[in-house]
Amino acid sequence: MNKFKFIQNILLAVVMLLLMDPRSFYGLGFHEWAGLIIGAFFILHTLLNWSWIKKVTLVFFSHAPGRARINYFLDLLLLAGMVLMILSGIAIAKTIDFSWLNLGGSRGFWRAMHTSSSLISLALFGIHLGLHWKWVLKRLKIKL
Repeated sequence: MNKFKFIQNILLAVVMLLLMDPRSFYGLGFHEWAGLIIGAFFILHTLLNWSWIKKVTLVFFSHAPGRARINYFLDLLLLAGMVLMILSGIAIAKTIDFSWLNLGGSRGFWRAMHTSSSLISLALFGIHLGLHWKWVLKRLKIKL
């Protein structure tokens, strides 16, 4: 399971970086479809780590260590960022028709939401990666 999680995490990071510029060589269609796929993998990542989420949630205010609390809070921010990114991406999609969802709001609002949540989430992903760096090195079999 850890090998699968590691490969999934690497793919999430690479695709997230590729998606940061929708006008690059791969185009808007790729950006939108890959965004939906990365959203699905983020949900899978959350489900695969559900036991940790449940355990820390149950002891958060009484017994959780400081590092677990920091990770938990960071993960909540990442969840909010991903939800906003996916929702706003759906609202401004041009190559996939989501008009049937009738999300309302102006295109400018959703575009600003998409850009800001993407940039903030990218920074949060960097912090998340840094906090889990020993785990990454262990999976790569690199000794500190």
